[in-house]
Amino acid sequence: MIRVLSTRRRSITMLAWIQHRWTGLCLLVTGLAALMLFLYGFFPLKYHSGKMSHMDDLPNFIDGVSIDGQQVYSSGENSVVLMVIDGLRYDFVTEEYMPYTGQLLKNKSACIYVSVAEPPTVTMPRIKAMMTGSVSTFADVALNFGAPAVRGDSVLRVANARGRRTVMYGDDTWLRLFPGLWAESDGTTSFYVSDYTEVDNNVTRHLDKVLTPDENKKPTFDFLVLHYLGLDHIGHLEGARSPKIKPKLLEMDEVVKKIFTAMQKWDRNGVLIVCGDHGMRDAGGHGGATPSEVLVPLVLARSTDFQCPHPAGPGPTVAQVDVAPSVSWLLGAPPPGDSGGRLLPALLPQDTRQHLYLLHVMAQHNAKQALPTDTEFYKQFQRAEKQFAHYLATGQQSAAKIAKEFYEESLEKMSEFLTETKTEFDMFAIGMAIVLLYLIATSLLLVTLYSLQPENRHKDSVTSHSHHRSSAGTIIAFIVIFVIFSAILTTACFISETKSQLCHFNSLWAIAFAAVACTFTVTYFLIKTGIERIKDLSTLKELNATDYLLIGATIFHCWSFFGTSFIEEEHMTWYFFWNTLMFFVLVRTVVVLLMYLSKKWYGATEVQEKPELAQKMSAVGVGILPKWILLIALHRYLRTMNQTGDRWLFLPDTADWLNAPENAFYLEAHLVIGTLATLVICLWNLRYLNNVLHIQSGLTIAAVACILCYRVASKALESPFEDIKTWDPVQIVSVFWAILIVQFALEIVSYIGALKSCGLKPVDSKNGNSTKFVYNKPKAKTEDYFYDSLIEEPWNVEEVKLNLVRSASHLMLNDLMLIVALLMRPHNVIMVPSIYITCVLTSECMDHKLLDSKSGRKTEVADIISRTLVHMWIGILFFFYQGNSNSLSSVDLGSGYVGLREYCPARVALRMGLHAYAGPAIAGAALFCTVAKHAETWQQYLQTIWRATSILALHRIYAVVVYCVIATIFRDHLFVWSVFSPKLLYDFVATVFSVQALATIAQLEALANITNWLARMFTYKSRL
Repeated sequence: MIRVLSTRRRSITMLAWIQHRWTGLCLLVTGLAALMLFLYGFFPLKYHSGKMSHMDDLPNFIDGVSIDGQQVYSSGENSVVLMVIDGLRYDFVTEEYMPYTGQLLKNKSACIYVSVAEPPTVTMPRIKAMMTGSVSTFADVALNFGAPAVRGDSVLRVANARGRRTVMYGDDTWLRLFPGLWAESDGTTSFYVSDYTEVDNNVTRHLDKVLTPDENKKPTFDFLVLHYLGLDHIGHLEGARSPKIKPKLLEMDEVVKKIFTAMQKWDRNGVLIVCGDHGMRDAGGHGGATPSEVLVPLVLARSTDFQCPHPAGPGPTVAQVDVAPSVSWLLGAPPPGDSGGRLLPALLPQDTRQHLYLLHVMAQHNAKQALPTDTEFYKQFQRAEKQFAHYLATGQQSAAKIAKEFYEESLEKMSEFLTETKTEFDMFAIGMAIVLLYLIATSLLLVTLYSLQPENRHKDSVTSHSHHRSSAGTIIAFIVIFVIFSAILTTACFISETKSQLCHFNSLWAIAFAAVACTFTVTYFLIKTGIERIKDLSTLKELNATDYLLIGATIFHCWSFFGTSFIEEEHMTWYFFWNTLMFFVLVRTVVVLLMYLSKKWYGATEVQEKPELAQKMSAVGVGILPKWILLIALHRYLRTMNQTGDRWLFLPDTADWLNAPENAFYLEAHLVIGTLATLVICLWNLRYLNNVLHIQSGLTIAAVACILCYRVASKALESPFEDIKTWDPVQIVSVFWAILIVQFALEIVSYIGALKSCGLKPVDSKNGNSTKFVYNKPKAKTEDYFYDSLIEEPWNVEEVKLNLVRSASHLMLNDLMLIVALLMRPHNVIMVPSIYITCVLTSECMDHKLLDSKSGRKTEVADIISRTLVHMWIGILFFFYQGNSNSLSSVDLGSGYVGLREYCPARVALRMGLHAYAGPAIAGAALFCTVAKHAETWQQYLQTIWRATSILALHRIYAVVVYCVIATIFRDHLFVWSVFSPKLLYDFVATVFSVQALATIAQLEALANITNWLARMFTYKSRL
C-alpha cells in the first residue's frame, strides 16, 4: 500500500511536467541542442595533418638514380599575380564582356581552363582550396562568416619560409585566414554587398604603386593577391543578368590590361592568374552545385616566351586545388603539406628531365598522404617512377614518354581520390543525437495528445501537502534513473571504442555528456507519464476528411526525402499538396451548397426547421466561395513569380519579366500595390489595439511612408518629389525602426494605465467609447458578498490580459508585415498581403461549424489542429513562392544590408533569416492572432496556445529526426554535400526560428502578467 501511494505521488509530480504549457517549447529547445550534436557528428571540422613542407623534402633519388632535386625543381625568378574576381562565371570571360582578355586568349598569349570549384561554393572554402591545395569540408559554410586562421600548411607559409614578399589587396577573408603572412595588405570587408564600387576602387587604387618596378626594373613583390568583390555583390543584389554586370566586367578587363602591360616592363618573368573563387546562379546567389556555380574560368598568362599549348576553345578542365602547387612552384617553394593538386599544364617546362621531375614530385607528394598502396593508381605511380629512373640512366625518349603517361594517369586518379571529401563521421555522436531526437519527438507526441484531451481530463489536482511529501521521492527517482542512463552511456562509450569527443569526458564534453543523460531521464518520465495519463481522445472524433488530408500529407512529406529529387524540388511537393487542399475545399463547399439548395428546392423538413442554416449557407455561397475562387487564381499567379528548385531553375519567370527595364512600370505597380495593401491590413488590425487619439494609425501610416521613401531613395521606385531621391536610405530605415519601437512602447504604456492618468482614453471606432482595455472592479465588498483576496481576484484581470495578448499579437503581425515589406525584393512585396489574405480566408474555411448542420458540437480541438497545420502549410508554401529552395545559392544576401552602412554580423543574420522565412513568420503570427481573436476567456486562450505550440514543436522535431535518419543512411551518397547537407542547414535554421517564435508567444504571456503587476501601481490604487 505504501509503495502504491509513493508511486502515485511521484506520478502526480511528473504530471506537472506534461501539463505545463511550455513543456513543448522546452523540448523544442532540447531538440535544437540534439540537432547541433548531430551536425557536429555529421560535419566534423577537417583537421590538417600538421605536415609542413620544406625544400629538403624534394627527392634526390628516383628509384636509386641520383638527381639534384632543388636545382631541377627551380622555376627561375617569377613574380606571380593572382587576381580573384569573386563570382566570375565561366561564360563571363568572352570578347563581349572582357575584350582585352578575349584578345589575349585569341592570340594564345594566355590560356583558359575550366576550373572546378567543389561545393560548397562560398568564398572562404574556395580560398582555402586555392592556397592549401586541399578541399574543405561542408562545415566551412558555417565558418564562412568567421573565417578562422588556417592552421595547416599553405602557399603563404611555404613562400614566407623561402623569403618571398607577399602582398594582398581586397577581401579581408585572406587576412583572417592567413594572419601575419603578408608584407603589405589592405583588406576590405566582403559581406557589405550593397557596395560594388568602392570595394573594388580600394583595390585598384594600389595598382599603380605596386606594379611599378624598382630602379632595377624588378617588381617589389613576389606574390600579389588581388581579390575583387564588386561583381559578386552585383550578383547578390540584382542577379547575373543585371545590366551592371557588363560594365563591371569591362572594369575588370581594364585591370587585366593594366597588369599584363606592366608585366612587360619588368626585368623578371611575370605570371598572371585570373580566376573566380566560385560562379553564380542567374538569380545571383551561390553555394550550390549547379554548373554556373561550380565551373569558373582560370586564365593563365606569362609576360615572356609564352604561347598557350592548348587549341582554341573552352580549354582543359583543372581542379581549383591545382592553383596551390602551381603558385608554390613558381615561387620556388615546395607544394603545401596537404596539397592534392597538380601543376597547371601550361606551366610545365619543355625540358623533359625537369618536366618528369615535377610530375614525380607532385605524384610522390600525393602518395605520401595516406593513399592506399593496393590501388591501381598507386601501382601506376611506381611504374612511372621506374620508367623515369630508366630515362635518367639511359636517356631513352621512349622511357620518358611512358613515364609521362604513367605519371599523368596516376596523378589524375590521385587528385580525384584526394579531392573527394572523405569525412570521418562521428557515428557515436550521430547515433546519440538521433536517439535523443526520437525520444524528444515521442515525448512531444504524448504532450500534444495529452493537451488535446477534453478539458476535464486536465483537472488533476493535489494538495500542497502531498506535493511536498512526494518531492523528495521524485528527486530520488530522477537521480536513480539519471545514474542508470549515465552508466548505460558510459558503457556504450567503452564498448564501441569510439573516438568521439562526447566520450572524452574532459571538462566541456563532460557537461554535454551529462546533458544527454539528463535528457534521456526527462524524456523517460514524460513518456511514462503520457502513456499512463492519456485516456480520452474523443475530441479527435470531430476530425473530418480535410483534417486527415492535412495530417496525412504532413506526415508523408518528411519521408519523401529518401529521393534526392524530392529534396531539390521540394516546392513541387508543397505545390501539389496545396492545390489538392484548395481543390478539395472548393469541391466540398460546392457539394454542400448544392445539397442544401436541392433540399430547399424540394422543401425538405431539415431545411425548413433550421432557418439559421439558410443564413449560414448564404454567407458561404455569397461571401466565401467567390473569395476562395479568387484565392485560387491569386496562388496560380504567385506560383509563377519565382522559379526555384534545380531542374527548372533556368526557365524564365514573372520576376524576370517584371525586372526587365522595359517593364519598370509594372514592377513599380507591384511594389506600390503590395505596400498599400499591407497598409490597409495593418490599419484594419489596429481595431484590436489601444488606438489612443488614433496615434497608432498615424504611426502605421508613417512607417509605410518610410518604406516608400526608402524605395524611392534606393531607386526602386520613381517619385515626382525629386528631393526624396537624395535622402539617405540608412537614415530612413532608422526612422522606420524608431516608429515600430514607439508603437510597441505606446501600447504597453496604455495598458499599464499611464495614459489614462494623463486624461487619454482609448476610443472604439464603433461606439465612440470603449472599456475593453480598462481595469474595473465588478465584484465590490458588500454585506451580501465577500471575496477572499488570496484566492479570488475582484478585478477583471483575465479580461484585460486577454485583450493585451490580442493587441500585442496583432501589433507583432503588423510589425512583421511592415519589416518584410521593407526587406523584400520589389517584385515579391505583393506576397506580404497575400500571405495574410490566404491565412484569414483559409482559417474561415477550416472552421468545422461552417458547413455543419448539427449544432452543439465541440470542435475546438479539431479547429486548432486544422488551423495550426494549414498555417504551417501556408508559411512553407510562401517560402518557396518567394524563390527559396534547399540550395544555399537561393539565400538572398542583399536583404541583410537594408538600412545598414557597414557590416554587422548579428543584424545581417537577423535580416537575412527573417527575409528567408518571411512566409512562415507571417503565417505563424497570423495563427496566433487568430487564436487570440477567437478566445473568449483567458483560460481558453492559454489552452489553445498550449495545443498550437505543442503541435508546431512536434512537427518541427518530427521533420528533423526523420531527415537526420535519411541523411545518415545516405552519408556516402554522391550528392551528400550538394543535396542532403544544405537541407540539414535549412532544417537547423528553421528549428532556431521555431524556438524564437514559440519563445515570443511565451514572452507575450509573461508580458501580460508583468503589465498586470505594473498596472496595480497605476490603476488598482486609484480605484480602491
